Amino acid sequence: MLHVNRMTWRTRATLLFNALLAALAVFLTYVMYYIAVQIYYEKNGLNDKFIRSVMTTVELHESGLMVDKRGLSSVEVTPFLTQKKTLKVYKDVGEWQLIVGELHAKKRLWGELTYSVEEQGPYLNREERDPYVLHSALLDGGKITDSSHPNGAMNQLEKLEDGNVAELFFSLRTLKSPEQVLELLSDYDVRATNMAVFSGEMKAFKLGTYSSSGAGHTIPHLTLRPRIMFDDNHFLSAWHTFFSLEAGISEDVQQLIADVEWMTNNIKYNGVDDDKQRLAYLKKNGVQVYGATVTGPVRELEKLKEESEFWGFRLGRIEVWNWS
Repeated sequence: MLHVNRMTWRTRATLLFNALLAALAVFLTYVMYYIAVQIYYEKNGLNDKFIRSVMTTVELHESGLMVDKRGLSSVEVTPFLTQKKTLKVYKDVGEWQLIVGELHAKKRLWGELTYSVEEQGPYLNREERDPYVLHSALLDGGKITDSSHPNGAMNQLEKLEDGNVAELFFSLRTLKSPEQVLELLSDYDVRATNMAVFSGEMKAFKLGTYSSSGAGHTIPHLTLRPRIMFDDNHFLSAWHTFFSLEAGISEDVQQLIADVEWMTNNIKYNGVDDDKQRLAYLKKNGVQVYGATVTGPVRELEKLKEESEFWGFRLGRIEVWNWS
């Protein structure tokens, strides 16, 4: 009986040992596979392409949200070959880059790029998304003839002390080239950070989602940003923070066309078919804008109400003085 018990325990020990060896082999195989996946994605530039895809898609579709350009290399690749990345997003307020939330992006193998933005809104009842209004009069090349404009933002600015800077959105009474907008702003101590591009929405084609209030439309749009450049391997090589009339804006406009073309050819995402129609419109008609975002001292922003071409002002973030 004792001999039988010893044989049973030896058999059990052998089976347990073999099971542990098998588990160790599976674990080591998994580790080697996971390391190989990380190396493959890194060496073949797939992570850099993913970062470029995220940055381009977000910055061209969100009004003034910019992606933090630091710490871009560490992309998570899951065993099921899904790429993931969490990044800070910010806005330019004065000369500071104000962090306003987190961006969570992911892309499954052969799947669509998806992302969500968790904005750190400081107020419960204030909505800062979609700050521009496209008036129906602009769709046929006309001009808004109503001389009045909402003055709530200007009333707010009047009550702010001099030692503050702020972010201000405004819409345009006529479609203008980006250079014309910068020329109108050249007499003021402010900087333009982005512009809302009219790409045929509500005219050449109809978007699936938009909202209207009277003759004004709030629509998804492409955003003209100061140019950001990538090399042939999708590595971020240079970027600009503000537009500059002295340096010219033609390169920023050309980069927008190139970015939309690259985006629609290389990325699968929600809205890519709309962007293909936008691209065709821009190539045929050129780039015109119907709104812009500026930042600067509150007293300078307040002066913009003197420009008859600007209307629909909305006040964004406010910060203590940081301007030179």
